[in-house]
Amino acid sequence: MQQQVQTKDREKIELFFSARGLVNKDVLSDSDPQLYLYLKEGKQGVEKLIVKTEVKKNNLNPDWKVSVVLDFIFEVNQYLRFLVVDSDGDDIKDDDIIGTLNTTVGEIMGSRNQIYMGQLSYKNKQTGKLLVKADKRQEIGGLNQLIYWQWYGKKVKNMDGWFGVSDPFLRFFKWHKNSDWLMVHETEFIKDNENPIWKGFEISHDKLHDENPQQPIKIELWDNEKDGKHQLIGSVEVTIEQIFFKEIHEFQVKTPKGEFGGTIGIKSFQKPSFIDYLKGGEQINLQIAIDFTGSNGDPHSSSSLHYNVPNQLNQYQNALSQVAEILLNYDYDKKVPVYGFGGIPSLPNYKKSSTDDCFPLNGNKKDPEVLGLEGIMNIYKLALNHVQLSGPTVFGPVIENAIEIAENNRKKDIYNVLLIMTDGQIDDMDECIKLVKKAAKLPLSIIIVGVGSANFKMMEELDGDGPQYSDSLRDVVQFVPFLKFAGQPGQLAKELLSELPDQLIQYKQLIGKGPNPAKQIDLSQLA
Repeated sequence: MQQQVQTKDREKIELFFSARGLVNKDVLSDSDPQLYLYLKEGKQGVEKLIVKTEVKKNNLNPDWKVSVVLDFIFEVNQYLRFLVVDSDGDDIKDDDIIGTLNTTVGEIMGSRNQIYMGQLSYKNKQTGKLLVKADKRQEIGGLNQLIYWQWYGKKVKNMDGWFGVSDPFLRFFKWHKNSDWLMVHETEFIKDNENPIWKGFEISHDKLHDENPQQPIKIELWDNEKDGKHQLIGSVEVTIEQIFFKEIHEFQVKTPKGEFGGTIGIKSFQKPSFIDYLKGGEQINLQIAIDFTGSNGDPHSSSSLHYNVPNQLNQYQNALSQVAEILLNYDYDKKVPVYGFGGIPSLPNYKKSSTDDCFPLNGNKKDPEVLGLEGIMNIYKLALNHVQLSGPTVFGPVIENAIEIAENNRKKDIYNVLLIMTDGQIDDMDECIKLVKKAAKLPLSIIIVGVGSANFKMMEELDGDGPQYSDSLRDVVQFVPFLKFAGQPGQLAKELLSELPDQLIQYKQLIGKGPNPAKQIDLSQLA
């Protein structure tokens, strides 16, 4: 049984729930656990109940049957609150609380194999483990929605005699209201091949069928002839219901005489999605570069962009928090290299007498990583006391450093994201454009936050799609000025990260790499 929470044009995921080792709230028998799940999209969202599972009688290790389908929104923090109770009736007020747990959809999707294990607790006591599994939800969608198909053939009947092999191609037909077949697509022919793989193509549902998914689609297998008098090998009728719901992806073609004409099947029936790559083990590694040029102002002055107000985040801290809070979900070890540029470092283990355009904030050139969001925020705050603001503002060295890391990760399932935060214009624009073009060939995206109210025309040009990028393989830069979303929690990250999933997919398509096979794990089999 499933419940659905949906909006338009989003990938859907389905969440499944289990618990292990729940504390017992009953005296004469075991608890009867029931799970409630609440969702809040963004910090300013309204929390709402999205699923209420069935009650599992006398069971401290429940595997609930009720699941929930919801949208996966990568660039937004989707906050989840789980409540597990010992059910004593229809009114939750009569139930005993077993435990609660807070997490996010991103944390679940970024877990290994999309299986999240969290600790339930109540009144500061651990009360059991909660297991949540996320699966990609296959949706047929509306009639205007495009689907992606790639078909193959096996043992296609030879129509060219002893000394030839068929040149097969496919024709697809929709059943017309006037009891006739209407051709809606034709593939290319593959010369002399009894086991062809045709090019993938996109087609909308309404071209294949009306609202009834049981409506037949006819597929004809032909042998191409140079004179245009193509020979029909055979045909088969299939339905969308078979392909999407029953997951039948291979069909036998029958000749007009009822003989075996070959087998055709679907090699791929959709383009790989961001979720497919996550399920295959893809990680996102964040790198951070922070502007320490003099135009930020003395950090000890309240007018400085680096000024640290007690119990309040400055623009740099705010941007760091918003972006890292989302991207760290997709990094298994949560370690992030953090750099500064445009300053003169006097760190405990790293000192320079002149401006350094790429220095590790922890002072360790060989290991510039810190752990998690807390480590990022702490090292930034610490560095303000050990870095003299200087200049000029150049991005080249930090982009080159990110390129080097990305090159080292090329053969790994890791996509890299460089976050640059700056307060103004740059002095190496031409060099940066060259480096951005180089980054387009690598598993790397660059996101830039403009801090303060300076003129960011150059940043917009760096993010643009003008003639300077006419020979670039793909778009990898996204720039957003912080003040555009000031006072709107989460909106900066939403704008910055919205293109990132597509950029990852574009890179994978560029190198011709599909997702790794996902591991199929049954929650009920986990101890």
